[in-house]
Amino acid sequence: MGIYDRSYYRDEPPRRGVSGGGSGGFRFRGFSAWSVTTWLIVVNIAIHVLATTVLPQLYNWGHFSTYTGFQRLEVWRLVTFQFLHSSGSIWHLAFNMFGLYMFGGIVEDTLGRRKYLAFYLVCGVFGGLLYLVLNLLGVVFHVNLPGVLFSDVKTPLIGASAGVFGIIMACAYIAPKMTVRLLFPPIALTMRTMAYAYMGLAVFNLLTGGNNAGGDAAHVGGALAGAYFIRHSHLLLDFFDIFGDSRKKKRPGGAPATRAKPSAAKRRRVSEEARIDAILTKVKDEGIGSLTAKEKKLLARDTERRRGGTGGGGG
Repeated sequence: MGIYDRSYYRDEPPRRGVSGGGSGGFRFRGFSAWSVTTWLIVVNIAIHVLATTVLPQLYNWGHFSTYTGFQRLEVWRLVTFQFLHSSGSIWHLAFNMFGLYMFGGIVEDTLGRRKYLAFYLVCGVFGGLLYLVLNLLGVVFHVNLPGVLFSDVKTPLIGASAGVFGIIMACAYIAPKMTVRLLFPPIALTMRTMAYAYMGLAVFNLLTGGNNAGGDAAHVGGALAGAYFIRHSHLLLDFFDIFGDSRKKKRPGGAPATRAKPSAAKRRRVSEEARIDAILTKVKDEGIGSLTAKEKKLLARDTERRRGGTGGGGG
């Protein structure tokens, strides 16, 4: 089975989570089929519902501020603040989830599930860190910064927009010439133009003391992280190393290598199909950009061979 036989590498977009099954109508494909983007949207909505109904304490437990995250060393808030949104308006949540829905899949398909989740969270963390740095400059070093927000160490920061801005900047690198049609204003732009325009607007609001200076600081921090890590995605491999050591070399099947390369006789016993399947599994989990030159060559050779075997003779 070659790469073009797999549903996740055909020309049509992959079906994510809940889908319409052709003549079968609405069909639930199971939680295991959900993309990371789908899970992020569902978790954000679920937490928002809980925080605005039965558990308003989530805002106190999860928001980030210089006082809680830095002075009290509650560093986990650099992650938890990303899943909280304004209780007074649904639009804060709606706009962030819409951006995640529109652009998250592009980055996830490029990086693979694991690195994509790390990428999203890292962009959010850097958004929080830039907010922290600007707050410390205003409070500790008395640097004259626009807006009164950066003079209060207890001003809370919440929202997923830092991660979303990172995703948009990543899309500008992955598909810079893709056409994007905005809702407001209703115009068409290239992905690169839209991303840089959003970035420029956030910087302008930050420097001129807009009414959401903290949010704009997070936007800029997330966008800068997104632009960097999409170009250096190998740095994301260590993000989840609390669960294991990703630096250990692995065999194509995924098991950590404990010895040197297997002998030539043993390599010959490994079937071509098993090697191709292992590579395709790697593409599905980590994105095609994770393949080595040798793996890409093997994949291309297998695809060409199968095309020649099933498509008749060439002329």
